[in-house]
Amino acid sequence: MTTPTEIAVERRTGAIVAHVGGEVDMTNAGRLRDELLASVPNDALALVIDLSGCRYLDSAGIEVLFDMARRLRRRRQELRLALPASSPLKRLLDLTEVASAAPVYETLDAALDG
Repeated sequence: MTTPTEIAVERRTGAIVAHVGGEVDMTNAGRLRDELLASVPNDALALVIDLSGCRYLDSAGIEVLFDMARRLRRRRQELRLALPASSPLKRLLDLTEVASAAPVYETLDAALDG
C-alpha cells in the first residue's frame, strides 16, 4: 500500500509553489496532475514544484512532470522543480532527463529566482 500524496499550494511573487510530499505512483499521479493544473491561474509566471518532501516517484509521476512542462509551455508559463541534491529522487530525475523539460534547482529559493 502506498502512502498518499500530500499537496500544499501557495502563491509567491508571481509564481505558484506546490509542495509535494509522500509518494507519487500510478494510483495517485492523475489526481496530482489535476490538482496542479487547477492551482495555476493564467496570470502566474511559473509553477514551482517542491519535491523535497517526496519520497517516491514512479514512471507515472515522471510523466506528470513532463506533461505539466508541456502544458505550461503552451500557456507561456514555466515549470521549475526544487529538489535537494541529497534527495534519493535526484538520480531518478537525472536518468529520466527531466531537466530537459523543466530546470531542477537544489533549493526552493533558487527555483523561485529562476
